[in-house]
Amino acid sequence: MPEHAEALAALVAQNRERLQAYLPAVLQLDSFGEAQAYLQAAAARAANGEVLEWHVFSGTALCGSIRLKDIDTADRKAKIGYYLGHQYQGRGIASAAVRAVLAHAFGALQLHRIELQCAAGNHASMALAERLGFAREGVRQQGELLNGVFVDLHVFGLLQPDFVQEV
Repeated sequence: MPEHAEALAALVAQNRERLQAYLPAVLQLDSFGEAQAYLQAAAARAANGEVLEWHVFSGTALCGSIRLKDIDTADRKAKIGYYLGHQYQGRGIASAAVRAVLAHAFGALQLHRIELQCAAGNHASMALAERLGFAREGVRQQGELLNGVFVDLHVFGLLQPDFVQEV
């Protein structure tokens, strides 16, 4: 993945406004050096089984990222997060890519539960979660500090028996 540093920096730079709204921490990756350092650290975390991250491509263009984090093999659960550049949205790319990661999580990793959290107002992410069969479980009031303001987090869960691999 470190070879994707230049493409990652460009993707972040092109999507600053959307990332600022919901994933401001990602904005630091808009330079080659920062993106390269991040990807090297991500590879080390993956080797330890802490976090697994995949890059999503449309043809040869890097268009997004999906991450499994807080992987708990004892309780067989993890959290998932994703983002897709605005120019690639609305084509089914995110649905297909997240579905593939879920198949890996429930298959090879033998996880039982995947949780997804997204900020109130992130309607695209909520719609994707629902399309993939996640159940809306509730709202964590003021669960995240985004850009200096506490925002509610919508919590979704998907259990292995409820996962539909293809639609």
